[in-house]
Amino acid sequence: MQSWSKSKLFSILAAISPAEWREFRNFIVSGIGGPSGKALELYEVLSDFHPDLHTCTLTREDLYFKFSGQKTYEDKKLRYAMTDLYKLACSYLKIKALQIDRRTADLLLLEELARRGADKAYLSEYEPEALVNDNIIVKDAGFYFARHQSEYIHMNHFLPRQKRSDESPIGNATRFLDKFYIARKLQMLCAIINVQNIMAVNYDFFMRDELLEQLRKGAFKEVPLIASYFRVLMTLTEPENEVHFEELDQLLISSGANFMHTDLRDMYQYQMNYCIKKINQGQAHYVNKLFRIYQSVLERKVIFNNGYLSQWDFKNIVVIGIRSGNHDWVFNFIESYKKFLQPHEQENAFVYNLAYYYFSIGDYRKALSQLRQVEFTDLYYQLDMRAILLKCYYEMDDEETFFYHIAAFRIFLNRNKMVSEYQRTIYRNMIKFTTALKKAAWQPDKLESLLQEINTVKQIADINWLRKKTEEKMKK
Repeated sequence: MQSWSKSKLFSILAAISPAEWREFRNFIVSGIGGPSGKALELYEVLSDFHPDLHTCTLTREDLYFKFSGQKTYEDKKLRYAMTDLYKLACSYLKIKALQIDRRTADLLLLEELARRGADKAYLSEYEPEALVNDNIIVKDAGFYFARHQSEYIHMNHFLPRQKRSDESPIGNATRFLDKFYIARKLQMLCAIINVQNIMAVNYDFFMRDELLEQLRKGAFKEVPLIASYFRVLMTLTEPENEVHFEELDQLLISSGANFMHTDLRDMYQYQMNYCIKKINQGQAHYVNKLFRIYQSVLERKVIFNNGYLSQWDFKNIVVIGIRSGNHDWVFNFIESYKKFLQPHEQENAFVYNLAYYYFSIGDYRKALSQLRQVEFTDLYYQLDMRAILLKCYYEMDDEETFFYHIAAFRIFLNRNKMVSEYQRTIYRNMIKFTTALKKAAWQPDKLESLLQEINTVKQIADINWLRKKTEEKMKK
């Protein structure tokens, strides 16, 4: 008999937390979710395994015998019990969702009060501040949809019974629907174009040109959410016009506090991607712009996910901070934000980035000391660590250790099957050209030829450092 672990019941019960599991029992017993049948008995059997349901090796037959007390297996009765428990779990999670989604809960209440004719209670809940206040601080597309729904309910349920000729709910419902539709449409259009910049995919986007024409004429410019997503879209479609980036920047400064965390995070990510593209095109002044954006997302905690900072965001912030010349700020950041890294990522990220900082200020011995403190487990750190070691030995003019490390680095790249072909290429090229530079005599012609080859190949790890070292040697 097959295990029940591949069932939809297993899937939904595994998603219920230990604290919720106890609450779920009370919900079953209460009868709020409807008749439970044999669901409670089945729940009690599974309680011995929750929350580690994956450790439950009971077959469907075992489950039936345990909750029914019968000696003859009846699959039909088991299926009924599993279906009942599944439906109760769905009902329980719906209530949990409504406790989180106050907008939907309030709208359902408003509609129910109107349907029941509870006029005084209805009017009390219809008041904007009691439902979805138009002056609320945080607004997203869902805010405007909730406002539309509240006005639509008022228009359809309450006004006809009161025999009023007030047309404002009709106008309000239409206006808020427009704001929702345009905000969400822009949000989706930005996502589509962002994907199309990476992959060759086509989407049919209804009335795109008509919408953009109206927005270019200034429609809805008074709505910060729409104005901001419009500017994001313009940075994607007209990246050469830097005015769009600057206007988006000003909107995020002036209105960012009024956006939901997800919208603000996405807008900042579009900004960061724009800066990175400009930097890659040789516009170095965007390094400072990117650094300032990172400061903003840290200050507003937009870059955090469940209270944690990604080790890769941590690393990017350090790199951009150093490239922008803010070394003191970077050192304080590494020390202060270490605690926001995931515990299992903390040691590798902290040690590597501190070593990178020391290398950047020319304290190569401290950089080496840091790197010797930990055995890096992540491949990306292993590669970057070896690159820093190579650069340290080059800068210290320690030829014996330099060439020993070069040999070890080559072996690592050849033997490690987890290294991608792209990674293998850029690090092999780094080794090749750094070795050539180390061996090069002080002959301008040879160094000029080496620099030209570096610029031609391009696929080289730390290419900017290599260019800088070559140019320095040419001037000596």
